Amino acid sequence: MKKVADFLSSPFPLLDDIRSRLFLIVFCGVFATFFIHFYNPFNLSQVNYESAVGRFLSVWTAGLIGAVILSFTQLILRRIFKLSTFTVGQFLLWVLFEFTCLILAFYLIFGEPHIPFMQEFMLIGRFTISVGILPYLLACLILAVLHLSRSVRQKEKTVLNDKQWFKDENGKAKLALAADQILLLKSEDNYTSIYYLQNKRIEKTLIRNTLKNLESELSHPGMVRIHRSYMVNLHKVVSVQKTKRGFELKMDQLPEMPLSVSESYRLLFTSRLQNEESSVPIHPK
Repeated sequence: MKKVADFLSSPFPLLDDIRSRLFLIVFCGVFATFFIHFYNPFNLSQVNYESAVGRFLSVWTAGLIGAVILSFTQLILRRIFKLSTFTVGQFLLWVLFEFTCLILAFYLIFGEPHIPFMQEFMLIGRFTISVGILPYLLACLILAVLHLSRSVRQKEKTVLNDKQWFKDENGKAKLALAADQILLLKSEDNYTSIYYLQNKRIEKTLIRNTLKNLESELSHPGMVRIHRSYMVNLHKVVSVQKTKRGFELKMDQLPEMPLSVSESYRLLFTSRLQNEESSVPIHPK
């Protein structure tokens, strides 16, 4: 019972925006019109209408009339009642309300006055639900697929935006890494070696671009230049030893890599080290 209650109270965002509501209205109107015209459900074309309005409009305009009613409920009544969004339960009640409005409208237009109200109302209700429920559900299904597709693309875009892109000298993207994958960058003349973690293994990629160029493009907050040939990820540094010459860094993943802070970058390094939220221990040698 609790699962049902949770499901009914969960958000139903498919018809939140105006474009989705317009799609529902147009799709239902066009689908119903063609469905009635080509398939003639319940032999509707053989029905004789005694009312002048019914004869004038005929069943061929039922799709258009349905679209008008949906426009009223989706675009006007929802604004009046301030229903900008639905839960699943509210949506189901709203669908019931919309089909009741459709049945009443069709009864007023096509209803036969000499037939008892309840009998005619139930008959028109049967026709309306049979013809209208299929395009309504199809429209919601299409919107659900589009909504899911947009969500997937947005997640992919977010993931890509969260990655640090490394480009070659021509601006062509060569490598994309998450912030916690990057270990260090090493200058190799006109090339730069990127050391990073991939499935807990250390990988190395050589990119034709200078370390200076890559440094200007990096947005990773933990990257800091320590030497003419090295730029390290401070978040991956496990200890810093203070020596007579300056500082020596240690990374668990690259224990054999000589990482010394040169004098020209010492001030920048100490400043960045002090500003790091996760402090790196400094040990005297």
